[in-house]
Amino acid sequence: MTLSINGAIRSEEGKGASRRLRKEGLVPAVIYGGTTEPKSISFKDNELLKAVTTPGFLTSIVEVSVDGQAEKVLVKALQRHPATGDVMHIDLLRISEDQMITTRVPLTFINAAKSEGVKAGGRLTVEAKLAEVRCLPANLPAELVVDAANGQFGQIFHLSDTTIPEGVELIALLKGEDHNQPIGRIGKVK
Repeated sequence: MTLSINGAIRSEEGKGASRRLRKEGLVPAVIYGGTTEPKSISFKDNELLKAVTTPGFLTSIVEVSVDGQAEKVLVKALQRHPATGDVMHIDLLRISEDQMITTRVPLTFINAAKSEGVKAGGRLTVEAKLAEVRCLPANLPAELVVDAANGQFGQIFHLSDTTIPEGVELIALLKGEDHNQPIGRIGKVK
């Protein structure tokens, strides 16, 4: 499933122009990368809010339509207002189907309740929610799954315990075994 959102070209740039856009209910954004020049655009704030709250928007490939032309992008940066949490600006990176991308995807633990460690009174504590991966856009997983069904009390889960789909590489594991960081553990309930 590809998420999509409509944008509009914006001609003015800078702080003043961005403030005016926000007062009009628009959020400034920029699409950059690839062989094409960066493109300054804006989104309607209500449409962007709906998109941002959609699961996977920040970690999936998004299709942005501007003046009838669609581009596939990844969200690279999202700035929010410190008090209200409103999206103030968004940076989008163009992707090409034949070039590797590096991004972060969510980690999901399954079957923890079935594990001996949890049945013995332990609790799964998640220590990492995202993992950095490298792959072609077509291979980008929505999530990386860790099956905790065989988890024992005191067991620590590492990045290498994730189910890694074909064509996907974990960046940390490419750096060597000493980068196989803990991502969760079954232990005492505090």
